[in-house]
Amino acid sequence: MIFDGHSDIFTDVTIKRLLGETQVIQNHHLSRLRKGGVEGGCFVIWIDPPYDKEPAKRLEQILKATKDEMAECEVAVLVHNMAEIEAAQKAGKFFILLGIEGLSGIGEDLSQIHRLYEFGARHAMLTWNEQNALATGVQGDPERGVTALGEKALHLLQEKQMIVDVSHLNEKSFWDVMNITEGPIIASHSNAKALAPAARNLSDAQLLGIRDTKGLVGLNSFNLFVSQELKEQNVDNLVKHASYIADKIGVEHLGFGFDFFEFLSTNSMKSYSDQDTSFTVGLEDSSKIPDLLIKMKAAGFTDKELALISYGNWFGLIRKVLG
Repeated sequence: MIFDGHSDIFTDVTIKRLLGETQVIQNHHLSRLRKGGVEGGCFVIWIDPPYDKEPAKRLEQILKATKDEMAECEVAVLVHNMAEIEAAQKAGKFFILLGIEGLSGIGEDLSQIHRLYEFGARHAMLTWNEQNALATGVQGDPERGVTALGEKALHLLQEKQMIVDVSHLNEKSFWDVMNITEGPIIASHSNAKALAPAARNLSDAQLLGIRDTKGLVGLNSFNLFVSQELKEQNVDNLVKHASYIADKIGVEHLGFGFDFFEFLSTNSMKSYSDQDTSFTVGLEDSSKIPDLLIKMKAAGFTDKELALISYGNWFGLIRKVLG
């Protein structure tokens, strides 16, 4: 089985429900996920471009769409801890751990974190790519890190025992989070900067920092984080990232955070490059995950290691942080 540590499917749910569709997960996503062996994952609330100009408004739209979708969805269930994941598995239901990909939508109102927790969120990042009231993403001022308000937000997230995620932070904010918080800390969807020098990828020092918190790095299939060269954006080079990260910090700190994007427009890609595609060749969507596992095994990963990467490491972290 596969646990995908990062999915933007709720963005697609919002887009389609605003156009009048219902049962978006079942009608548009479930068969592909099942074919790939994905039984659950962290689905995030992400303020997507161009709606990031009014993040509070978009947050409300996504929350409503998520609530309405889950109220009518009989094949999937929101979960909050390992016991609920295990219950969902026994019931044969797809399980969703709700995450927040950036807190721009709350502005400076930290009480909204309580609201998001009550809504069901058990994971959060301070930023997406933007610079906001709490911290600085990869496209913000490189000299600016976590703000005083952001430090309060981090303490609140940890008081509520939510998973803290550093994917999308600039390097100064990354190290601020490391200094402010206690582990484990995750980078849910980032690769190795040594192999692909994208701003969103992690340096060796950052990888080791996450390891030292007993945290986790989720392997990202977004093509620009596999390679900056179009001809090298293929599954074989993604396997090289898996091997590099496992060798650097240990297989027990590696998982999947695929960040599949084929079902969305390319608006946010324009933040990174002029490419018109977002997928890695050979891993175009979640249905192709078994092909990745075959290649990882050929590269030397054992069945036991693949089980840890596929779900075991995520489950261990969820059990430790969420219970």
